[in-house]
Amino acid sequence: MSCIPTSDSSAFDPASLARRSVGLVRSIARAAGEGAHHLTVVLVSSDGADQAECTFTGPVLDESTPDEALVQTAFLLAGTAMDGMAMTVLRTVGPDGTVTLMSWAVRDLIARPATAEQSRIAYRISEDDFAGPSPEVTFVDAPALV
Repeated sequence: MSCIPTSDSSAFDPASLARRSVGLVRSIARAAGEGAHHLTVVLVSSDGADQAECTFTGPVLDESTPDEALVQTAFLLAGTAMDGMAMTVLRTVGPDGTVTLMSWAVRDLIARPATAEQSRIAYRISEDDFAGPSPEVTFVDAPALV
């Protein structure tokens, strides 16, 4: 059971939220595996919608990951613990040049994997590309994150 944190709950602790949200980004990076990754996060809350993007080389985040973009992405994911819901869309160019796309819905910093078809819809919304991506993009079911 999930609850919306309030300022007097331990779940609202900014340091805890920061650790949990960066941990979620790290989990996404591990799930993505080898390759160059582009992560888009769209947060929808009572205040409207915000979007952030970051790029990284997986399967782990390292010092070459741009700090500002990573912080903004993690910040938006932390917003799911307050009153929002986010959709993450991860586009990966593998070492062999293949392009895959998967996504997760995030609420209270818990990511729920999307199917390949749900990822196709999320991609179209996040990219404002209602005609669809180029044929070389393969949509895959996202794995559960640990």
